[in-house]
Amino acid sequence: MSRARLQRYLGQVGICIFGLLVVSASDCLGGDLPRERMQGYSARNLAPLVKRVSSAIVTIRSWDIPAEQREVDPSGGFPDPPRLRELRGAGSIVDAAAGLVVTANHLVANAMAVEVSLQDGRTLNAGLVARSDRDDVALLQVTASALHGPALEVAADIEVGEFVLALGDSLNLGPSVSFGIVSALHRSCPGIANDDLIQSDALVEAGSSGGALINLRGKLIGVIVARRGEGRSGFAFAVPADAIMRLLATARREPPSQ
Repeated sequence: MSRARLQRYLGQVGICIFGLLVVSASDCLGGDLPRERMQGYSARNLAPLVKRVSSAIVTIRSWDIPAEQREVDPSGGFPDPPRLRELRGAGSIVDAAAGLVVTANHLVANAMAVEVSLQDGRTLNAGLVARSDRDDVALLQVTASALHGPALEVAADIEVGEFVLALGDSLNLGPSVSFGIVSALHRSCPGIANDDLIQSDALVEAGSSGGALINLRGKLIGVIVARRGEGRSGFAFAVPADAIMRLLATARREPPSQ
């Protein structure tokens, strides 16, 4: 075989190999991930998934009185009455029929009143059903019709490297979504006793506490309870869904508190 024919032959082989690599890489990036992991949703276009699950994401507003004591100057007369503090975050509808909403416990633990705002514009009063200081998650109940909630994913099914969405009320501007992967499992975070947190590289900001970490099957795999990073944004840390399952089991045994 002449040198020119050999070069043409090797060039054609190289083109074929390159094409196979491109197809393979496209599959790995979400074009054709295993169906049991994706269920038809592609990482190339997350709009259909976001549209399906976003109606289950709510805004949480609560009001409490800060616990810190203020110094009082006896010569200054009576001190001003303590002022209500407003906290704001997010939550997820986890049982549409019962009106159950999961959120971060630190948003509602000492609240005098809690409101849940739905995506359709309705604002509802909420009662505390159950909460866990260790996990920093709480379960609220609202009374409303036409609610929608995602199915729960147990923590054992989560994998490092799995694509996830973080949905919440970013910067208190309204519902927002960010995208990333599960960076690590069994993480800890200051102030939270549970050392089995899900670490994600999805960026979240103030107002995202209590928001949802959802996989590409549209299932809730965790509740965002903290963020780590500089400034007002950071990577999302979430309590796994098995903590939510425990709260649901408690709620179904006990009546809600109003």
